[in-house]
Amino acid sequence: MDRKVTSVIKDRSGKVTALCNPGQSWSPRRINDVLKDIRSGKKSYYVEQVPRRSYLRTVAGGKLETSVKAESRNKLSCLPTA
Repeated sequence: MDRKVTSVIKDRSGKVTALCNPGQSWSPRRINDVLKDIRSGKKSYYVEQVPRRSYLRTVAGGKLETSVKAESRNKLSCLPTA
């Protein structure tokens, strides 16, 4: 199941701590839970600014990032805060 991410929650240092899509039952979803979802293959998360969709993936160190060729506006760090 794909989950669209429209905003994020950040801590005081600017680190993303949760993914959000207001009105969705899963939102907000803490990063540790998102990592588990992606690794298990049960859920996928994406950032979408028309016309492209960039899926999130896990990388070394338990971090999330958008696909390598994502346009700058489709990057997780560019989303508004919730």
